Amino acid sequence: MQLSPYVSEVQAQLRAAAALGDDATRRVADALSAAAEPATRLAVLAAVTAAADEITAALLDSPDAPRVAVRLDGDELQIEVRAVEPVREAAPDDADPSARISLRLSEALKSDVEAAAKADAVSVNTWLVRAAGRALGHRSRPGDAPGTSTRVSGHRITGWVNG
Repeated sequence: MQLSPYVSEVQAQLRAAAALGDDATRRVADALSAAAEPATRLAVLAAVTAAADEITAALLDSPDAPRVAVRLDGDELQIEVRAVEPVREAAPDDADPSARISLRLSEALKSDVEAAAKADAVSVNTWLVRAAGRALGHRSRPGDAPGTSTRVSGHRITGWVNG
C-alpha cells in the first residue's frame, strides 16, 4: 500500500484552502504542506497499525485465528497476516506438570489474568505457570519444549538462544 497518494491528497487539500488567499498565503501553505509530509505519513501509519491491532484483537475470539501486522518499508506499508503457532505448555524445569493447586482470586484479578492470557494467546493455566516461573526467576520462552527454562540470578542470565 503506497502512502504517496494519501500524503499528496492532504497536500492538495492544503493548497486548495490556501488558494483562497493571497500569494503570501499560498507560499506559506506550500511550505506547511512540505513540512507536514512526515507527520502525515506517521499519522497514516499509526491509523493503519491501530486498525491492524483491532483486527487482531477481534480475531483472537476465534480459535487459531491469524494475527495482522503492519510495517513501513520506505514509502510502502506492508500488511502481513501471520498464522498463530500452537502454544505449548511450558513448566519450570523441576516442576511436575500434573501438580494441581486451588487458587482463589478476586473477580477483578481473575478478569485481569484472563485478559492477559488472551492478549498472550495462551490459556489461563499457561499464563499463570509462566507468571509464577518469572516471579521465581525462571524465564520460559514461547515455543520452548516443556520443562526447559532460563534461570535468572542477580545480574547474570543463564540459558540459551535459539537462532
